[in-house]
Amino acid sequence: MDDGIFYGRVRELLGEEARLFAACSSNGRMVAWPGVIASVVSAASDRSMFNWVVYEQLDALLAHYPSIAQTYADAGVRAWTVWVDPGDTDAAEALSKRGHLLDSQPVAMASEIAALRLPETGDLDWTETRDMGLVGRINDNAYGFPPPAFEAVLVHWVETRWRAYIASVNGIPVGSVLANFAENGDCGITGVATLPEARGHGIATRLLAAVLGEARRLGMITTSLQASPAGAKVYAALGYRNLGVMGMWERRQTV
Repeated sequence: MDDGIFYGRVRELLGEEARLFAACSSNGRMVAWPGVIASVVSAASDRSMFNWVVYEQLDALLAHYPSIAQTYADAGVRAWTVWVDPGDTDAAEALSKRGHLLDSQPVAMASEIAALRLPETGDLDWTETRDMGLVGRINDNAYGFPPPAFEAVLVHWVETRWRAYIASVNGIPVGSVLANFAENGDCGITGVATLPEARGHGIATRLLAAVLGEARRLGMITTSLQASPAGAKVYAALGYRNLGVMGMWERRQTV
């Protein structure tokens, strides 16, 4: 499978993540224009990590930009972001002119599941869960996000193609993974987190191995994600391909 197909799956995952945030949060919603979708999550109005825009063509984004900006303003969202493909300087320049700043540069990554070098799960205590609040708390505590963040967004379970998993030590949940089992056979990954006090034991990678094993059993062939620059090294060691550095161009309201 070539990198173009893999990258297409990364982009599809962005839309699925946006739908997850909108569906699981209170008063969250998806808004669509021709060629553009946006998650509007007012429960975390200052967090562009949940309020984001994915577009197919730059012309479509710019044509609907005033409506997009007004939609976020009407919802009381003060920070939202637009995902930009690697090397797309035209989009970066257009967004910069509209007050956006480059906030983060995640790495697009993907692989065939069978090609990964995954660790053995060993004695890892892991299970599937529908407690989205628990997944949110693990992520907030793992990354030090002050509220409102994941816990304010992942409020309730919804019947989607997403599944949530946790790992426990001595009966205490310490790690999480969210996985989207897409119709195209891709297992999209997000929400990978381990509490600080439980790090150093390979919990995140072993839980990921367990989840991807479950994904293969259910017919998934590939896996995709967006990684932080630090996380990209971990995923690369597992065999994920680096498909390029994306841009999250944030527009934040200043008072």
